[in-house]
Amino acid sequence: AMFIETNPIPVKTALAMMGKIKEEFRLPLCEMSEANKQKLAEVLRSAGLIK
Repeated sequence: AMFIETNPIPVKTALAMMGKIKEEFRLPLCEMSEANKQKLAEVLRSAGLIK
């Protein structure tokens, strides 16, 4: 799941989902697609990292 999109976008998104950082990106980075965010959230939930 961490390599579903260009690094470091999934890592920063995962940290934001866990409440560790704010979800903000500087160009040239941009947000993950909603579909990939959902996949990432499923993986984080199954690992017990988010509710």
